[in-house]
Amino acid sequence: MPNPDSLSSSDWELVPDEWNEHTFETLYRTYWLRLYNFVLAKVHDPDTAEEIIQDLFSTLWEKRGELRIVHLKSYLFAAARNRVIDFYKQQLFSNLDGIDHPLAPDYPFFLDELETQLQQALEQLPAKTREIFMMNRLEGKSAGEISANLNLPKRTVEYHITQGLRFLRSALGEVTPLVLALSSAVIF
Repeated sequence: MPNPDSLSSSDWELVPDEWNEHTFETLYRTYWLRLYNFVLAKVHDPDTAEEIIQDLFSTLWEKRGELRIVHLKSYLFAAARNRVIDFYKQQLFSNLDGIDHPLAPDYPFFLDELETQLQQALEQLPAKTREIFMMNRLEGKSAGEISANLNLPKRTVEYHITQGLRFLRSALGEVTPLVLALSSAVIF
């Protein structure tokens, strides 16, 4: 394990035995502001962004005995992104709770159907495009990180991400914006 003071590496690994107050404090000081700015850009509300990041770090501390994080930076940003998605889903569904129209759709069923359609569309992608697309959208890795991991030119990675998006837009039609917003919350 690298020195906790060198947390700038995205490949830093953290296993349950290595969690202690110093490590957590270093992790917090290193990533809090970056994660906060990332979330703030998505939710546009400082209080909400702070609450999301505080919740993320609280969960990390509470689960420190069971967490094994291999790619720390990717893990933290993916966790933050997932919390933003959860925030928007919660807002969406809390607004829908007030709808008592007899013709209102069954939203949980709609989301299950949407997830099935998304999985089927992803399975139709060529293997390399699917792998790169999922690393980008589901794991939150940048084109540069994927390029380094797969030993491919960055332009090739960007091409595969673009092809994946085009295919999903075509395959899923009108529901594409919702699918792409929810795609990182889908469990595969």
